[in-house]
Amino acid sequence: MIRVFPRKTKWTPTDELSFVGDPQLWRPPIQPVYISCAFTWDKKESERLKRSWLRFYQDVRIGGPAYDDKGDEFVSGRFLKEGVTITSRGCSKNCPYCFVPKREGKIREYPIKDGWVLQDNNILACSELHQRNVFEMLRRQTKQIDFNGGLDPDLLENWHVKEFETLRVRHFWFSCDTPSSIGPLERTADLMSDFKQWQKRCYVLIGFNDESQREAEERLNRIFEMGFLPFAQLYQNDIKTSWSKDWDRLQRKWCRPAAYKSRRSVI
Repeated sequence: MIRVFPRKTKWTPTDELSFVGDPQLWRPPIQPVYISCAFTWDKKESERLKRSWLRFYQDVRIGGPAYDDKGDEFVSGRFLKEGVTITSRGCSKNCPYCFVPKREGKIREYPIKDGWVLQDNNILACSELHQRNVFEMLRRQTKQIDFNGGLDPDLLENWHVKEFETLRVRHFWFSCDTPSSIGPLERTADLMSDFKQWQKRCYVLIGFNDESQREAEERLNRIFEMGFLPFAQLYQNDIKTSWSKDWDRLQRKWCRPAAYKSRRSVI
């Protein structure tokens, strides 16, 4: 299967059947073409790519998260590069700013495929048996582990920390998407106190629900003070929002630890 992507990201596959954009001068033999679209604002480009690839291939399809595909059992290396693995789909929560519940529904566990970058939406919402089997798989990996999909502070328990201690972890990724998320993250900070700050990273949604820039930066500073490295993400809905230069500047600052370590302040 030829896979086509409207944009290149750090997770885009790099094999000979993976392409970004239009068909090239050299083209693989006739076979199905699947255009994978992750973001709703890339749908127009994906539709254009479909027309472009149809000039050379008869079977061209479009899908992906932007088209509300719920996702099935993960196939290593197909739509994400080698090393990334997904062992579950969906989420047990229904956060108003998140597309996952609408697209994928409740948690569904799948057979565990080897990988060292765990991309599950909410691995800690899975059954304990599934989680322990995932940890067992991660212990087999020769590369450092990234919990890239995120770890839910509401669900973190002592036994998870004991499992983490058996792994060679590069980065933990937590989340703090609203002011009410600060409390659970404080508890997480206590549980994770033996790990280095550079290992403990935190996705931080900013600008949601009329949050001001001052409120957003106060929360980002608080997260840093708790021992995490925050990474700000501006809220986006189905239609990509254009934020002001001040919001863009705030987001860029709080995506670069070197920048915010040197000049932390409140607007």
